[in-house]
Amino acid sequence: MLSVTQTDPKTQPTPPIGRLDEAINLAQSGHKLEARDLLRQIVAWQPVNQAAWLWLSALATERGEAEAALAQARQINPTHPSLIRAEQWLARHFTNQPVTQESIAVAPSPPPGQPGQESGVKSGLLKKATPSLNNLLQMVNSLTFGVMMAVVLIGLLVLFVGLALQVNMTVQASQSASMTPLPPTPDLTQLEAARSARDWATVVKILEAQQRLNPDLPGLNEQLTQAYWQKGLALRHKGFVEEALLDFTHVLTLTPRHLLAEREVRLAQNYLAGAQHYQAGQWPAAITALKSVYTDAADYPHIKDLLFSAYYNHGLALEAAGQLPEAKDAFNAAVALRPDLPDPHRQLTDIEYALAPQTPLPTPISPISNKLIIVGIAEQRMHVYADNKLVFDFVVSTGEPGRDTAIGSFQILDKIDVAYASTWNLDMPYWMGIYWSGPLENGIHALPIVKHTGYKLWDGYLGQRVSYGCVILSDADAVTLYNWADIGTPVKIVPSLADWSP
Repeated sequence: MLSVTQTDPKTQPTPPIGRLDEAINLAQSGHKLEARDLLRQIVAWQPVNQAAWLWLSALATERGEAEAALAQARQINPTHPSLIRAEQWLARHFTNQPVTQESIAVAPSPPPGQPGQESGVKSGLLKKATPSLNNLLQMVNSLTFGVMMAVVLIGLLVLFVGLALQVNMTVQASQSASMTPLPPTPDLTQLEAARSARDWATVVKILEAQQRLNPDLPGLNEQLTQAYWQKGLALRHKGFVEEALLDFTHVLTLTPRHLLAEREVRLAQNYLAGAQHYQAGQWPAAITALKSVYTDAADYPHIKDLLFSAYYNHGLALEAAGQLPEAKDAFNAAVALRPDLPDPHRQLTDIEYALAPQTPLPTPISPISNKLIIVGIAEQRMHVYADNKLVFDFVVSTGEPGRDTAIGSFQILDKIDVAYASTWNLDMPYWMGIYWSGPLENGIHALPIVKHTGYKLWDGYLGQRVSYGCVILSDADAVTLYNWADIGTPVKIVPSLADWSP
């Protein structure tokens, strides 16, 4: 269910343009620096925007930022089909030594001899080499016992020597196969080059290798502490607070009384806790955590805008719950942070208007007899008729389970070019209201856009039950229906199109 506010009912319908589209257009036109800056702002406003994280990983110039952005995208939706291509692109883009595969030549085995050939040769040699029985007896009689014993001893000696040589060769081969090469000594030239380039990830890697080789090297602990500190600061400045927290924790492990690192750990933990509460819609807890960061470090990445958004959304939730004085306080706090933005001022005006006497209900609208809109919940489709003839067949998304779109006969009550849902902080292009549910109105509109971030909600999910109760169309289909339908056009929402015919 969505409450709506008309932004400008007199303007002509214009397609909504999100900030993510703007960043993509900048990247595709070659303005990668501007695109990266805009994408960093987008992921700060909308940490669950997987598309923005993927684009940021593709445009990052440093491997650390690219890998961190890809990790955020993978955490949001590990089954997204673009993750494999992004990982392959990152591996190709940041790998300087491509893997090659050497071919192995195998010498062919010689062909076997003809059948019977080998046995025939051996048989002939045996016949030539083997004396007859009579000659053997004569030879035994002619040899003395001492000579025979000497021959036996020599044969045994040769046998033992051969066995010893074979065992020795086997042991040497086994030792040679089991030997592993020692790790190479880190290249100090590479270390200085990484320091000059402020490539702190490489500096940390080289120093850790030195620590494994020689953990007692003087000054190594201080160098590694400084490298982790600089790496954490670089990540924090880019908005990768969770990754920076790990580096600041390493600093405290190496130097437990590092006061600056203790402060950074405290700020990062409160920021991450606030961001987690923010994503869960737990506005009071988010405000408490984020406000502690803003009070201590007002220049912390994105903290001002994130705290403003938490106050603003908290005000919207309080207003929807009817707690108008508390909502007014939240909006005033949002105005104090960002007085240049008009939305909190507008919400304060709405609260004052809500406290005023209610205006009478509008006069019922006469239905349009020759037009009809049918929405089938089972099929997630919309059939549009004019004079009992099907003119449009659209794919839609209706309310998710628990927020079901109501079944029944309705009509188009109002049309607004871009309506605003204060309950969810969404802009809804090409709005056509169809029925009221308490103080909120449900309607038909294009894909909604999250205020302040430009994130297009439910993009790619048409045909599934995902909305908060409204009937969602694609942008192009919403424009078509908006221009075709009139106020008063009947709307029927049925369980299945198979059970209904015009």
